[in-house]
Amino acid sequence: MKKTLQINLGGRHFHIDEDGYSKLNHYLDSLKSHFSAEGESGKEIVEDIEQRIAELLENRITPVKQAISLEDVQEIIGILGRVEDFVYDGQSEEASKQNQTDRRDQRRFFRDSERGYLGGVSAGMGEYFNIDPLWIRLAFIALCFLKGLGLLIYAILWIVVPKARSTAEKLQMKGMPVTLSTIKESVNAEYNKVKSGFNGMGTSSAAEKTRNAFEQIMRAIGLVFVAFFKFLIAFIGILFLVIGSVFLAGLVILMLGFANVFNHFQIWNGIDMPDFSHLFASSGHYYLVAISFVILVLIPIVTLIYGGIKILFNIKTKHPMLRAFVLTAWILDLILFVSLIIINSTNYAVGATGTNSEFIKTGKYPRIYVDVRDNTENKKITRYSVFDLKFNYSERDELLFSKAHLTILPSGDNKMDLTVEREVKNVGLKNSQRYLDRIEYEWEQEDSVLYLNEYFSTDGDDFWLFAGLDLKLRVPEGQVIILSPKVCDMLQENQRHSICSEDQLSGKNVIVTADGTLMPQK
Repeated sequence: MKKTLQINLGGRHFHIDEDGYSKLNHYLDSLKSHFSAEGESGKEIVEDIEQRIAELLENRITPVKQAISLEDVQEIIGILGRVEDFVYDGQSEEASKQNQTDRRDQRRFFRDSERGYLGGVSAGMGEYFNIDPLWIRLAFIALCFLKGLGLLIYAILWIVVPKARSTAEKLQMKGMPVTLSTIKESVNAEYNKVKSGFNGMGTSSAAEKTRNAFEQIMRAIGLVFVAFFKFLIAFIGILFLVIGSVFLAGLVILMLGFANVFNHFQIWNGIDMPDFSHLFASSGHYYLVAISFVILVLIPIVTLIYGGIKILFNIKTKHPMLRAFVLTAWILDLILFVSLIIINSTNYAVGATGTNSEFIKTGKYPRIYVDVRDNTENKKITRYSVFDLKFNYSERDELLFSKAHLTILPSGDNKMDLTVEREVKNVGLKNSQRYLDRIEYEWEQEDSVLYLNEYFSTDGDDFWLFAGLDLKLRVPEGQVIILSPKVCDMLQENQRHSICSEDQLSGKNVIVTADGTLMPQK
């Protein structure tokens, strides 16, 4: 086990073991001592070298390895070279040719703002491809006539390609090795350029002044473009933030509407959630699909909002592990969502029905009295409402009670019968009949009185079947029936309106005409 120290180098924090720290500290002290004679340029040389060392150290940090070792420091010193090894006076002809040969392998693409007129894209490409930037500028201008393609490509490269800021990046842009010698030469060249510029002030020729004026104009145009693109980037950030916030608010409203919160607190009655429950084989599948859908939509929305915040506030943090985790979670959630949709779309049967008809004895009874029994009396009932479905639950019997619906129709012959039509949803084709048989309904005839139970029952575990039961009472033409007022609660809406609201036929002698109309007996 080795003791580690925390250091700050080139604006970056590192953990380094004691041996590596001692070696690195000795190396930096030798650099400062050697370049102290250079004055201000020597300080800049050392700062650029420290920046380069920090970049090389950062490349050696991995999720597994978080501390810098002695071997890492020795490897970096081997790349940059020792003070006593490099030569300032020049290179041999063979070494110079070797540098030219290896240049293509070493260079990187940066924007050269020092030789550029706008963003330095053309100058940087010229350095990278080793051609005159003038030809690249002419190519961009020519592409601008193709519906502005050149301007679009230039803008994208301006945004994506980083600018060469440090001496090391400028050397990499030119394909030169980043060593002590090349850093020193580059910094000294910059100082000489500045010095010659001051010395030459006031002695420039007319052509040079014209060129400088043209460069100033081009730079001013470039600043305008920079301001425009900064505004564009800020606008994109605001757009991401607004769109993400709107979608997030919509998702929250959707979830609150799904949970029926608006109706509970009487906040807003303007949302009507559609009922998709009949499309799923079980309640577990239904809620799992709902949750996976929320996650599927929520992750992109949060990513959009976070991206907008990063763009607006120029946040440069990188979390590769977090990005990988979020992306993996979203892909797995997408697989789950699609799998559930496929499973439920291939295994459910909608509207499986079964019918059973029995005749009503009318021969010796001139009138048939239809009455309704409340078969939930003396049961401890809890009433529930899910979407537009209302049902009662008896905890003692563990049964669900739902209202049966009655329709009175003409029979077309001289026989009177009652048809019980059962319906279930969310069952497979192979087991639909088994679930239909689990719907319990009772009725009976005592002399001239036909008793109908108001509710049918199903097992408490069969809630997700969304069972339904319709009664069809077929009455021969001319047969007199008397409807109890309680029948009104069971009748279908259209007949309830005509029988119980307008003509008040309940409790009176009624006959059914051939076209199905109920008329009072004359």
